Amino acid sequence: MRHTPVSTRFLPKTLQAATLASLIALGAGTALAQTAATTTSGGANMNFGQIAEAVQKQGFTEIREIERKSDKLFEVEARDASGAKVELYVDARSGEVLKTEVKGKRK
Repeated sequence: MRHTPVSTRFLPKTLQAATLASLIALGAGTALAQTAATTTSGGANMNFGQIAEAVQKQGFTEIREIERKSDKLFEVEARDASGAKVELYVDARSGEVLKTEVKGKRK
């Protein structure tokens, strides 16, 4: 027995559009559910404001830029206690500075 694929050319345009919209909505809902599950299952990640606050509490000032590098890591440009420009690698869950690289001179 030979299998012939179903052609959509015989379906009304409105039914094609409704089917496509349903499939897109189903896929988007699944993706959102997966994102929520992965974020909450391993502990909640901090947002940009919380990262800035955590970095300031650790003695850094003049935060210039915060960039999310991955689910587990932020990169922050700031100044250290001596006034030197630094690039910090910060844990997204705890706010702990994992690595500090000096990038410039003191003010």
